[in-house]
Amino acid sequence: MAKTYSTEPGPGAQQPAAGTKVETIGVRRRTAVVVSHTLESLKHPGYRYMWAGSMLGMGGFTMQTIARTLLVDDLTGRAFITGLVAMGFAPTMLIMSLFGGVAGDRLERRLVIQISQGASAVLALAVAVLIATDTVHWVHLFVASMLQGVTFAFQMPARQAILPRLVGKENITNAVALNSAGMGIMTIVAPGIAGVLYGTVGPESVYFVVAGMSVLAVVFTSRLPRFLPDLNGVKKNVLADISEGVKYTWRNRLVFMLLISGLTSALLAMPFRMQIPVFTRRLYDIDASEIGWLMAAMGIGALLATVITANLREGHQRGPILIVVGIGGTGVAMLVLAISQTYLVGLAVMIAIGFAGAIRMTLGQSLTIEATADEFRARVMSLNMMTFGLMPLGALPMGFAIDRWGAETTLAIVGAALIVATALLMLGSSTLRRHS
Repeated sequence: MAKTYSTEPGPGAQQPAAGTKVETIGVRRRTAVVVSHTLESLKHPGYRYMWAGSMLGMGGFTMQTIARTLLVDDLTGRAFITGLVAMGFAPTMLIMSLFGGVAGDRLERRLVIQISQGASAVLALAVAVLIATDTVHWVHLFVASMLQGVTFAFQMPARQAILPRLVGKENITNAVALNSAGMGIMTIVAPGIAGVLYGTVGPESVYFVVAGMSVLAVVFTSRLPRFLPDLNGVKKNVLADISEGVKYTWRNRLVFMLLISGLTSALLAMPFRMQIPVFTRRLYDIDASEIGWLMAAMGIGALLATVITANLREGHQRGPILIVVGIGGTGVAMLVLAISQTYLVGLAVMIAIGFAGAIRMTLGQSLTIEATADEFRARVMSLNMMTFGLMPLGALPMGFAIDRWGAETTLAIVGAALIVATALLMLGSSTLRRHS
């Protein structure tokens, strides 16, 4: 006779908690909701194509930043000239951004983006040929950087202006956060690729790869729908359109204060990001591949921030988070980096800098887009781009300070300035401080 075995637990067996199964299901459901909210904008096909093109563009920009900074430093050995070249795109962005904003409100926006991406491919290819033929001079790289600023001035306002049409106004913060995620991924992957290519094949290989990536970005953007402008609200005079956009920004108090916070970032935080290879070479005496790992750590921090910002909605105190975490957090991280003595500590700090930077950029852009009427959106975003055009006002003194006082002292000064700016914004702007 066969034995039968009971499946019931014996009297001494431990009984499972009554709510264990229910709690497990609840955790899984909450996790699924978080993931769904985080990737919400990717459900829209048009946004997926734009996101892919943005990833390629940011990857190319990051690779060029690494290669250009290292190459100029190798050619000249002077941090001031390296900073000058790194910020070369800023003056042209400053001058052309307002015209780029008008173009984004007047012209078909997809075409504006594609022309800019194609121009980026041509620029990268030209620099690659100069390097391959051993005729490159730092002035060539400076001119290429300036022309890159023109492409940014036209591409970015048009790209940001189409977001509400692609994902809906309620998902703007999520869409901008996913853009930041793409930037974070490229910041992790691209520096390592650039460092390896630069060190093993040569700097020209980096630029050839970037040219190919820019061409592929044009292909992805071609899959977007067309975005025909509403010409009824557009004036015949370009300068009149610019003036109207400036007046609108001045009247919209929230947009104006977001512009001020962006200016603070452009003058203090962004110049550091452009000078990372110079800073880290002097802090740790490392090579190109190790610099690439530091940039990758910054990308990891940006990805971590994406999970948070992609799930933020109205009512989540986004204004205070922007100021305290985005600006103040960057300042604190820079102070820690100034006193750190080891490369491993630097890796950890770069994660924090990437995290704070992603919060700052994502919330700054998304709140500005949300608060702006559609007929002014490209022009207002062009004003936001102009703040980045003022980066030389921070980058050139920063390069001078590195040469004069060293990387540690310069980082300490900039970090302290960011903390002071955080306090002033929190105390001086109730509009931004109370915005949710």
